[in-house]
Amino acid sequence: MVIKKARPFMAFSIFMFLAMIITACGGDGGTGTSPSSSPSSTVDGESTASPEKSKDPVTIKVATWVGKDNELFQAIPKAFTSKYPHITVDWIFVDKGPGAVHDAVTQSIAAGDPIDVFWHNSFVDTVINDFAENLTPYIADDAEFQEYEFLPGYLETFQWQGDQYALSRGNDVFLVYYNKDLLSKYGLEAPGNEWTWEELKEMAKAATNPAENHYGISNHALWFQYGSTVLPYVNGHADNFNMLNADMTQSVADQPEVLSDLQWMLDWVTKDQIMLNPQRAKEKGLPEAQATMWANGQSLFTLHVSPSIPGFKSSLGFDWDVAPMPKGTEKQAGMSFINPMFMTKASKHKEEAWEFMKFWAATIEGQKLLIDAGGTFPNTDNPEIVEYFKNHPQFEGLNSEALVHATNIAMIDPTIVMLGGSVNGDMVIQWTNSQGYGAEVSPYDYFPPAVEKVNQELKELQDKYN
Repeated sequence: MVIKKARPFMAFSIFMFLAMIITACGGDGGTGTSPSSSPSSTVDGESTASPEKSKDPVTIKVATWVGKDNELFQAIPKAFTSKYPHITVDWIFVDKGPGAVHDAVTQSIAAGDPIDVFWHNSFVDTVINDFAENLTPYIADDAEFQEYEFLPGYLETFQWQGDQYALSRGNDVFLVYYNKDLLSKYGLEAPGNEWTWEELKEMAKAATNPAENHYGISNHALWFQYGSTVLPYVNGHADNFNMLNADMTQSVADQPEVLSDLQWMLDWVTKDQIMLNPQRAKEKGLPEAQATMWANGQSLFTLHVSPSIPGFKSSLGFDWDVAPMPKGTEKQAGMSFINPMFMTKASKHKEEAWEFMKFWAATIEGQKLLIDAGGTFPNTDNPEIVEYFKNHPQFEGLNSEALVHATNIAMIDPTIVMLGGSVNGDMVIQWTNSQGYGAEVSPYDYFPPAVEKVNQELKELQDKYN
């Protein structure tokens, strides 16, 4: 296997898989691989039996930001243990989000019981801080892995200085979800695939009715974290997502046009009053918890990743559908996630950890179970996986053309793969989740001093590692 130089920015081309959803939804391929089924998988139609060699019992620790109560995700480690009975998976839920994962790994190492596999939302920073094992030797010695045909970009994205340091834990796309019942109530038409941010705002205004506790935009900081940070790019005011320049070496969040875009979204809360932050919700006696108003049917729009689809299908008591992230004044683009999954350099069970990572990311059985877990897209053009995806009932009844378009315009969050991604990301999230959305601090006040400091840190990192 040839290891290519990492590609820091990747447009998703998986849309062709979704193009046949309308005709395929009625198929019978939507049932997942049962964890209790025979511990074998098929590769190119041939059965690959589980290892028969008896081995000493091993427990590997896997840290994620998905809870143990998620039965769909739990099916993956259960199926893995069915295939490898001597390996038990201890699933560790890091409930403070991806930023806390490094702390959990550090603490596990200090305690002498290292986490073996972990997810994180920053690739290069994890590698240069020496948390991640180099996977290149494992790939070189693993013929089964080498036979798996990844789509372009899925391996290259997680390479650093010619070596592979992570595999993709999932392939998700951000979607705008809309409440069709409120759409009908307020006489609105469903958004088209090339709708605009201005149209979203106008529709949200039309569906805001405080007398009935209806608001156009759900009370969720994801709008700021993954909406406002896309807006300057699609408006042509930044060369990259998250207010970064083209080569991801400097933040441009202090530029006047970028600040204007960020203020435009903050106005949803402070001026237009089509969105409530926790404080404003509390003052009105409404739920403060994020996304609660969407779940209660009180919001027209919410923004979330595609794995939300199964949960919404099972829990929402109203009719809903999906749309792509809207168009700006210059172009249309949406955010995608292909977060890295790492083997901890300090792991005491590296061979077993590698088998788990390979099962997850590079086997038919693992990828089918990941599709079952919800909304994630294939990382391969393997016909069996593609057919399984196309036939999956989780997409039945949804606007398949919108899903096609959303995947076609999706681009990876650059902070995941840039040098100093956590430095820039921490600055942005402090405003999007807390100072901006929460405390209503103007971007004009927050970003200029913050950007000056961050750009100096980014330059120091570039001087050190480039």
